[in-house]
Amino acid sequence: FNNNYSFAITVKPETFVKMPTAFTPNGDGSNDLLVVKGWGIKELLSFQVFNRWGEMVYDSRNLEEGWDGKFKGVSQNSDVYVFKVKVKNWREEELYSEGQVNLFY
Repeated sequence: FNNNYSFAITVKPETFVKMPTAFTPNGDGSNDLLVVKGWGIKELLSFQVFNRWGEMVYDSRNLEEGWDGKFKGVSQNSDVYVFKVKVKNWREEELYSEGQVNLFY
């Protein structure tokens, strides 16, 4: 009886930033914050959200925080917002992501 086996393992060192397409900061405990997600993220270099007039309504460098849909303490309107994210991965490479997110109440 032979218990010797040989396996080939291929490791694909993928890293990425993934952002939702919508969030609902209505206080129900589900999707209340717009947060940066991904795989292999070591550091958040910048996370910015802009309204339709190009005004920055959120700016953070803390991966543990997220946008609650407020600007200067005021809940923003249901609308489409633009996000820009820059992170550093575990290989010390910078990754960029930008896109749109829908805010709904």
